[in-house]
Amino acid sequence: MAQIQRQRVEVQAKNCSADKVYGFVKDTMTKLPPILPQTHKSVQILAGDGKSVGSVRLWKFLLGNSGVPMTVKEKIRAVDDESRTITFGIIDGDVMPLYKTFEFTMSATPIMGDDQSCLVTCTLEYEKQNDDVPAPNEYMEFTNYVTKGIVNHLLIRKA
Repeated sequence: MAQIQRQRVEVQAKNCSADKVYGFVKDTMTKLPPILPQTHKSVQILAGDGKSVGSVRLWKFLLGNSGVPMTVKEKIRAVDDESRTITFGIIDGDVMPLYKTFEFTMSATPIMGDDQSCLVTCTLEYEKQNDDVPAPNEYMEFTNYVTKGIVNHLLIRKA
């Protein structure tokens, strides 16, 4: 019997504040294709403004080292400006044949004593369609890559 499981990646963003990282993820994610063109091919807003609860976006990207073309439709489920946390749920696309649920929560937390740096935590909560489905390790590696790409972009813009 499949059950809800979690995986997490953390990226320490030196010289990049929690407000900047969270602000990008909340307000500017649709600009990811030109920032990471080798993996992100397009994003289209299908419903809402693309950054508030209920918004739906269609992503086309290449996953992992093998560059497998992927299409997913995600819905923004929760936004908490105070805790700098946002949750995205995959509602359709290439992930769904393997997983019943697939939901990412990203939070950016200031590092104590250094308000210009933060810890970015991405947690994936998922439920496999059955016990034979592999853990989504490649998606977590991809999430780590994207998070580092966002931080690098923000650092370059800051310089």
